[in-house]
Amino acid sequence: MNKDNIDDYLGNQDIVKVANKAASSFSNTLSRDEIQTCILSAMWKAKKKYKEGSKCKLTSYIHKGVVFECLTQRKFNMDKSRSGNRPMYRIEDKNQDIDRIDMLDQLQVCPDPQLIYDRFYRNMTINELAAERGVCGETIRIRLKKNLKKLKHTLSK
Repeated sequence: MNKDNIDDYLGNQDIVKVANKAASSFSNTLSRDEIQTCILSAMWKAKKKYKEGSKCKLTSYIHKGVVFECLTQRKFNMDKSRSGNRPMYRIEDKNQDIDRIDMLDQLQVCPDPQLIYDRFYRNMTINELAAERGVCGETIRIRLKKNLKKLKHTLSK
C-alpha cells in the first residue's frame, strides 16, 4: 500500500461505512463539507500513523479519529461563534456534546497530556508507550492512572 494515498481506504466499503457512521451524529452541527473533511483527515492520519498488527482494529482507529476530528471542528465553530464572528452553522446546545468537546481542552491539566493523547487517540498499547519512553509497562500504568485521576478530579469540579 502507498503510505501517501488514502484511495485504499476510500475503496474499502467497511472503512467508509464506519467513518460515515462515526460522523452521522454530527450531521446537525457540522456541514456536509466539514464532515467530509473530518472523515478524510481521520483517514489520512490513520494512513500515516496506524500500525498493522496492533491490537486495535483499523476500523476502530478510524472511528475514533473521525469522532475526534468532528469534535475538534465543532469546537472550532463554537470558538468562532463566541469570538463575535457570525457562526456559519447553528450549534445545538447539548450539554453532553459540549462536555465531550471541553474534555479535549481539559487534557492540558494533566501532568503528561501527551501520554493520554498517545494512549487514547493514537491507540498505543501500554507496551508501545513503555518502549517509546524507555520505561517499563508498570511505570506507564502508574503514570496513566495519575493523569486520569487528575483529569477526573478537574472534570468533576
